[in-house]
Amino acid sequence: MTPVRSPLFKDAQRPLIFGHRGVPEDHQENTLEGFQRAVELGLDGVELDVFLTRDERLVVFHDLHTQRLTGTPGNITQMTWPEIQQLTIKPILDVGDKIINYGREAKIVLLEQVLEEMRGHLIVDIEIKAYGLDFGQRHTGTAVAHLIRRMGMAAEVFVTSFNFWPLIWLERAYPGLESGFTYSPLFIKNKALRGLMESSLMGRWIGATQTNMSLTMFDDDTVERVHAKGLGLGGWTVFSQDSRWLGEALSPEQELQIVHDLAARGIDYFITDDPVRLGQVLGKGEEVEGGA
Repeated sequence: MTPVRSPLFKDAQRPLIFGHRGVPEDHQENTLEGFQRAVELGLDGVELDVFLTRDERLVVFHDLHTQRLTGTPGNITQMTWPEIQQLTIKPILDVGDKIINYGREAKIVLLEQVLEEMRGHLIVDIEIKAYGLDFGQRHTGTAVAHLIRRMGMAAEVFVTSFNFWPLIWLERAYPGLESGFTYSPLFIKNKALRGLMESSLMGRWIGATQTNMSLTMFDDDTVERVHAKGLGLGGWTVFSQDSRWLGEALSPEQELQIVHDLAARGIDYFITDDPVRLGQVLGKGEEVEGGA
């Protein structure tokens, strides 16, 4: 097997565990408290989501619209950072398959704040959010590249997106920065578009070193084929709070079988809503606090 190109995974003896938007079983998604909890649990990394605000600040937030998470209507990209600071994330959230009462409100934070907190502790998967192939999102890629360079954290992060525009401009602004596409069965329905994103030409444009995809998208040889291209590979979202993003329903038995199969094949990392439980499944329970 061709060695994985990314130095982030070269010494790993098992798939790394990334908390999805932090540790959403314990804290609201994409909050500083959730990322701090990931450090406390001894996770390998976290995945988070970013948008560029109207005044060009990189804010950590998942939804384009603010209603679900804050109770206040608005478009996160059309707001300024001072306006966003007036909002808080609700204590009770509909996370998809269930409603969780976290017992307290939480603040929205900037990417810079999170990276500074994670520095020296965890690998950070920065997902540039994309709900369409908006050419204007190229500016987000440039802004992320400039921030990572300024903070000197290229060895501790990688950048992913469903949208190739920000990844192209990320590569232009910071050649060689670890990055790659994220594939969703709900997002990549156009075969021509998927072919373009998987082509060697597009790979060169974005300098791809990474990719990740829904658990339901793996074939028997996906891990081997991706590694043969020299890419790091992740699977999501294990033990998801919102199963609609997987594209098809998985029984608990099916999900565990997929996780074990991918781990045996040498997948590099999993992104999960329940990192404690996944740690136990992967035999890392002694290193992770708490129970399932």
